[in-house]
Amino acid sequence: MSNLSSSILHTGLRLLLLLFLVVVFAYVLLSWSPLDPINAYLGGNVFAVSEAQKSLLVSQLALDQSVGERLMHWLSGLMQGELGYSSLYQQPVSSVIAEQLPLSLLLIGLSWICSLVFGYLLGLVAAIYRGGWLDRIIQKLAWLMVCMPSFWLAMLLISLFSIGLSLTPVCCAAPIGMTFMDQSLGSMVLHLMLPVATLTLVSMAPIMLHTREKVIDVLQSDYVQYSLAHGDSLSRVVLFHVIRNSLLPAIILQFATIAELFGGSLIAETVFSFPGLGAGIVKAGLASDTALLMGCTLISALLVFSGNLIANLLSGYFMLEANDV
Repeated sequence: MSNLSSSILHTGLRLLLLLFLVVVFAYVLLSWSPLDPINAYLGGNVFAVSEAQKSLLVSQLALDQSVGERLMHWLSGLMQGELGYSSLYQQPVSSVIAEQLPLSLLLIGLSWICSLVFGYLLGLVAAIYRGGWLDRIIQKLAWLMVCMPSFWLAMLLISLFSIGLSLTPVCCAAPIGMTFMDQSLGSMVLHLMLPVATLTLVSMAPIMLHTREKVIDVLQSDYVQYSLAHGDSLSRVVLFHVIRNSLLPAIILQFATIAELFGGSLIAETVFSFPGLGAGIVKAGLASDTALLMGCTLISALLVFSGNLIANLLSGYFMLEANDV
């Protein structure tokens, strides 16, 4: 019980330290940004307001305070459960995040599952047919995905499926004038297809290559060779030995790389004009909306930390099981 309490306390302290460092670095980087918050707030019409109005706006946005003072003010509000007010959307940051976060979680979740399933299956096939033409094709495909920029792939998919074949929408999460939940299931699938495909393709390569190496190690193990020598078919060995010993490591790796998946969603949501949290971070940064940027950054850090925590827990369980065996 004491070990469990100590582990929980250690994890909580790590989370608090991580969130504090993320917030501090975000504030510092934003203060160094060449963007003018007043110009961004006015949409470039900075000369359309008087100096008195500009001074009033500077005071309302707390730009007359130092970075440290603004940071302490934001942290004080956070302790009271407030994330501030977005100057970009003219509403509380919590309301903006509540609207954008579910779409991002849906996009990232579907991409996470698809990249795990397809990456694992392709890695499994490559290992089973090691050295063959299928293995070489899958490996080259994996290295191509590693080198492929997500924004370029997104534009390529739009050009092919949206413009060339007219099979999918060009952008957005729903038809113009509708929300995501107002559309039909078929329309949801069409609007999610290309963003999910982009994130899946750019994030499945590590799973493919890792699974291939892990499966090869399992196939060369003594217990698998013993099983094959006693007449077990390859399909039975794969089902009862290979998958059992290679799937959990792939899942652990997938949780550990959730930060890369979230980073890819920033670009994918921007290219596809998908109104998720990633697009909100980009807009907040360009508009110097500190409150919204801090709120989005905080949620992003929590998401990445959760993924790494689950990966660590599963890794510990996997090592425990291996030691028991």
